[in-house]
Amino acid sequence: MTYGVKIIHTHTIGENDQRCYEEIILLVDADSFDDAYIKAGCYMKDAASEYNNPQGQTVKTLRIEAVGCFLAYDPDGDVQEIYSSFSINNSSLTEEEYYKAISSSCGEEELRPLRNAEFN
Repeated sequence: MTYGVKIIHTHTIGENDQRCYEEIILLVDADSFDDAYIKAGCYMKDAASEYNNPQGQTVKTLRIEAVGCFLAYDPDGDVQEIYSSFSINNSSLTEEEYYKAISSSCGEEELRPLRNAEFN
């Protein structure tokens, strides 16, 4: 069976320990949810690396955590939902601020420090 495993991958950049969070969904062939988590964890640990970016800063993997797993079905039509996540705003953020916080992505400038100098 094919499972989707959602991973949060935390990177640190440079001496000031700037953090960047990457959400990844892996499609994993596995016999069970537990097996899918194990295979995804092994894959991410193998993919974890430490390297220098073009600015000479060290980029490291700080944390890898599987935060969800779902069974992926073969689509019957034009659209298939493969992942859904619910959250509740228990913070002091307004709805607009909360939505921005959970939906914001890095732009080119924010991603530049994550580039590997070896592949530039």
